[in-house]
Amino acid sequence: MENPNATVSLQDLLSLMIEQGASDLHITSGSPPQLRIDGNLRPVNVPPLSPVDTKRLAYSKTEKGF
Repeated sequence: MENPNATVSLQDLLSLMIEQGASDLHITSGSPPQLRIDGNLRPVNVPPLSPVDTKRLAYSKTEKGF
């Protein structure tokens, strides 16, 4: 079942990475996305991702098509 509260997009997460100076983005079903900042994983303040949310993010494209 898709998580109705998860509205985060790949573009949102990549923008947050830049803002926070993150080196990595971890997307895992059952937990919120996480950013690696200064070697530490920090969860993004969104609900845990469902399997459908995770697949949507993995297969999505950014505004520029990357």
